[in-house]
Amino acid sequence: MNYARSLALLSAALYLIATVSPGNASAAERDRCSEVAKAGRALVTVTSDANCKLTINGEAKGTLTANQPRDVEAAGGKQVIDCASTEVSGAATQDTLLLGGGCGSMTFEVAQAWHRFTADKGGAVADADTGLRWIQSDNGADIDWNGAKQYCAGKSGRLPTEKELRQLHTGGAVRVKCGEYSCMLSHLFRLSGRFLWSSSPFETDQAIVIGFAGQRPAVQSVKQSVAKDARALCVSAAK
Repeated sequence: MNYARSLALLSAALYLIATVSPGNASAAERDRCSEVAKAGRALVTVTSDANCKLTINGEAKGTLTANQPRDVEAAGGKQVIDCASTEVSGAATQDTLLLGGGCGSMTFEVAQAWHRFTADKGGAVADADTGLRWIQSDNGADIDWNGAKQYCAGKSGRLPTEKELRQLHTGGAVRVKCGEYSCMLSHLFRLSGRFLWSSSPFETDQAIVIGFAGQRPAVQSVKQSVAKDARALCVSAAK
């Protein structure tokens, strides 16, 4: 069975392969997988396109070298695999592989997403893909659409368009805490909620908000007068 997720705009994806195909495995590999399965254990082959510290089910497994597959034994069942960058402070990804026993594999493609954003001392986050600079923190509380626009103007910035917001989604390659949730944005942002206003209106009295707690951007139309759960994250006008 294959599990795949991708985000074309970011060219960053995570692919999970739950079992080793007998047709692609050597006799020695099949024998080894069979022995591991009989013992109720799992053998997970992990690959990343970036150097990272590897953790499986909370147990440190050493450093994973970019593009060099590594076999790691673990107890059978749910495998929560973390890959934390050794080069970009705070950049990490995590996913889960369900494996009753035997062999499985997981590949992280995260290098581009980890290096895409940079923060400066002035409190801005630069996006190498789009050329935009963002104010690092949202407004910190519920706010309606007009209030969000005024907030950004007061910060010498503006609300982003729907497209600009959608492009921030990292597909899970990097995450950041957003209130009580985990959001699929760069770890460099400072967020208090999972929904962000765009500048894009919808019909006469609504506007588009984007949610970042899911594996894909959650696009919703909300009345402009509603403030609950919505925040303002501003594009900076400063160069």
